[in-house]
Amino acid sequence: MKKIICILNILKKYSDENHALTASEIIEKMNILYSVNAERKSVYRDIEVLAECGYNVAKAGRNGFYLAERNFEPAEIRLLNDAVLSARFIPPKITRELSEKLRTELSIYQAKQIESQTYFDHRVKYNNEQIMYIIDTIHKAICERRKITFDYFRKKIENSQVCRVMTRSHIVSPYALVWSDEKYYLVGNYEKYNNISHYRLDRMENVAVTNEPARYFEEVSEYKNMFDIGDYVSRVFQMYSGEEEEIILLCKNELLEKMIDKFGDNVRYISCGSDYFRLKAKCCRSEGLVEWLMMFGNRCAVISPESLRNDIVERAKSIISFQNNMSEFDINSNFSNKK
Repeated sequence: MKKIICILNILKKYSDENHALTASEIIEKMNILYSVNAERKSVYRDIEVLAECGYNVAKAGRNGFYLAERNFEPAEIRLLNDAVLSARFIPPKITRELSEKLRTELSIYQAKQIESQTYFDHRVKYNNEQIMYIIDTIHKAICERRKITFDYFRKKIENSQVCRVMTRSHIVSPYALVWSDEKYYLVGNYEKYNNISHYRLDRMENVAVTNEPARYFEEVSEYKNMFDIGDYVSRVFQMYSGEEEEIILLCKNELLEKMIDKFGDNVRYISCGSDYFRLKAKCCRSEGLVEWLMMFGNRCAVISPESLRNDIVERAKSIISFQNNMSEFDINSNFSNKK
């Protein structure tokens, strides 16, 4: 049994469709790596056993063998690796560790190709080294339907340095974990309010599961039996909470794909002349919604509600005012060289 496992490990690490191993090469690696001796015929028999157990060991030419199927194909590992690299909530150290683990699913030759195209430098990453523990703890609490406690912090500038400031501790009924806009969020109910709120995992510390049962999400949301996180995320903007409201937008045709990406293709879209369309959707009224709509400039207008349209107008006026009145600030002072 030990010999078969050694052969399997060697095929996983040192073979692929472009790098087949002969029985002699397998025997040599078994001796060097595992101090196991074998004969050529026994290697052939063990490879047959692996095939009978479901491993796709293919032949290359007359004497070569390679593992033709793996748990993950190179393209899949590349996709997962890129996701890890781009996830800001994963700290640099853990990013490297996860990237290395993913590459062990491939042969050393396939892994080297992905490694050569993997870049860690100059990526914006958050440095909460507790992130894996935090994810695991929240997942456990969701499964056990128990409340969690955690400390939450924000950042501010003091003496030209960015520093952390702890806010109050929180007690939250957790409902879901959401990866949105390169950040990871906890979605749950803060016990003092009857609504849903969001918390960034990279800003959490001292997360713990309590013995207190979590509040049912039916009490604070419209969802029954299951918290529909896909539907919920489609209604919030930049993970801001708010009251749900029906909006009608007038958009240029070039924004159709962006609107479908956000609202899906189940909301109502109506052509409005040759260059514009209207849409009607339900979403959460929040600062995030205002910021999202303003991003499109003169390509998107709010038809209703009027109060939302007024909020955007007032925000635009305040931007113009701020841009025209910067003289009251000391904008010519030098940046500190401190890091």
